[in-house]
Amino acid sequence: MGEAGGVGSGIGQDELDAFHRTVGRLRALPVDDPVRLRAEQVAASFARDGRLRRRKVRDAQASAADAATMAATSTGAVDRREDAPLVPADEAADDAAVYRKPRGCYVCKSSYRQVDSFYHRLCPRCAADNRSRRALSTDLSGRRALVTGGRVKIGFQLALMMLRDGAELLVTSRFPHDTVRRFQEAPGSEKWLDRLTVVAVDLRDPRQVLALCEELRQEGEPLDILVNNAAQTVRRPVESYALLAAGEYDALPEGARRAPGFTPMPMLQSGTASLPVALREADEAGLLPDPSPENSWSARLGDLDPAEVLETQLVNALAPALLCDRLLPLLLASPNPRRYVVNVTAVEGRFAVRNKMAGHPHTNMAKAALNMLTRTSAAELAEQGVHMCAVDTGWITDENPAPKKARMAGAGFRTPLDIVDGAARVYDPIVRGEAGDPVSGVFLKDYREAAW
Repeated sequence: MGEAGGVGSGIGQDELDAFHRTVGRLRALPVDDPVRLRAEQVAASFARDGRLRRRKVRDAQASAADAATMAATSTGAVDRREDAPLVPADEAADDAAVYRKPRGCYVCKSSYRQVDSFYHRLCPRCAADNRSRRALSTDLSGRRALVTGGRVKIGFQLALMMLRDGAELLVTSRFPHDTVRRFQEAPGSEKWLDRLTVVAVDLRDPRQVLALCEELRQEGEPLDILVNNAAQTVRRPVESYALLAAGEYDALPEGARRAPGFTPMPMLQSGTASLPVALREADEAGLLPDPSPENSWSARLGDLDPAEVLETQLVNALAPALLCDRLLPLLLASPNPRRYVVNVTAVEGRFAVRNKMAGHPHTNMAKAALNMLTRTSAAELAEQGVHMCAVDTGWITDENPAPKKARMAGAGFRTPLDIVDGAARVYDPIVRGEAGDPVSGVFLKDYREAAW
């Protein structure tokens, strides 16, 4: 034991023997002897140092093991591409993986250690529930729906769910060519593409919104479902749209229409040639990255951009209000007994939050306005067979500025849900209503009613 202890430590057996002799002499001193008391202090400090260092090693080992366990899940994977739909991992691995350190479930907040193969931040019970809801479905044959912001992310996934369930669908976007292309390339599009119409409209322009509503009213086709999904959360610089804008100047493709007054975004004269090579790769939404150290999400009162504040209110609050108001006659004209308005909101717009952070007040106030629209109008609409509710999509995208986002990702941070989870949350009140259990005038978070 003594020889083993001296290997590589620089302390030989002779020194250890001398140490034991010294300890023996100290032990023989009276208990209140100053020398003994000093030695006891040194010994206590020595023992404490050992405990702390061993604990640090154990914690590091546990953290490394937990990081590897997390990386084996779908949502926690190191190579996860943000805002891309994720493929479930092998469910057989569920019972085998366990975190060494307990974690708090994103949904129910309970402590857990057993890890689901898909969700790294959900306890087994919530993971099973959320996994099953990703396949929500109902028969929408003969139903007509309008989804704003359906080009990418949650809106796109929701549109796919509704199209596969038989709906006739209108989807809005500022980039109709890219939108049509994405739907054409979706698996199984030959079965439903003829039921899709892409509407080119800029929701930042109320004149276009009103003109589109007037056109739809003149056409007179009833509407069964309105989903106000489009939102401006982080305003990107115009350079981020270089690739998208370049593809929007041909004649509208088949299956697309233009709202009165709509014009494509101007192309950048320099294109992408002036950008560093590392910044020319588009993200899942077709946008080029913004390397700025600050963005809308980090903005606080005192450094808000007036134009951005206005755009956020136009897209997130005013456009949904105008659509609800002007398209209500089409919803009331539907012969179906249950019709739906789903306002896609966020927890940032809630008042019943204990710790409200100071960031992005302009987006918070826009979502709060959308929540108030829902609370104010839902009861009266329900009496007419139109069921309006507000839905939080869950935490799917890290909106922090690129440098901070990169640091957090490097430290192992991943958001707990993906875009299919978000779309399923938005689809849930419609599926629930078609099953005979419609909800009205409520704020839904993680499929359950929550305080406003």
